[in-house]
Amino acid sequence: MIQEKYNRRIFDEGTEEAIQMFSHLRSNVLSPVGIEKGDNVLILDPDSVSLVEWLVEQAADVTIGMSQEYAKAGTSTVMVLSDIKKALLEDIKTTFNIIISIGQLVETPSVLKKLLSPEGRLVYALSEKDRLGSFTKKLLAEAGFGEITTYRVSPDYLYTTEIYAEDYIGGGAGDYLLIAR
Repeated sequence: MIQEKYNRRIFDEGTEEAIQMFSHLRSNVLSPVGIEKGDNVLILDPDSVSLVEWLVEQAADVTIGMSQEYAKAGTSTVMVLSDIKKALLEDIKTTFNIIISIGQLVETPSVLKKLLSPEGRLVYALSEKDRLGSFTKKLLAEAGFGEITTYRVSPDYLYTTEIYAEDYIGGGAGDYLLIAR
């Protein structure tokens, strides 16, 4: 289990970066996506080792899609995950049934739609403080995504403990999880 694997490391390092990179809570935000063993997943510029390892446990195939900036930075996430497939976004020629972008808009939905299988889902988990939710919904609609399911996640997309349908009155504020088809 990922929690058991990394708890000691988080404790020993004792840094915010270690918590963000190795906490098992990072995968909570993706629970409404319904990732299954047959899924072929592309995750863009991940900032969490435990999240990618959780995806590997859930899906049939996981690829890390990297922007030029992410690849040049040589992030510690990529270094720790040496056995996971990685590719620059511009070099990817296959399609995926789930594409995940967490924390930022790495690429526009219209570009990512070309990498999505016909019945695929494009997933964004975004910070409300950056006001990306409404902007991303507009980009998804412009790219031709007809079905956009929106959730509010609390306290944030990093360490989600509660997930509400956007129109749930008691849900309060929180970050956004968008699942588009």
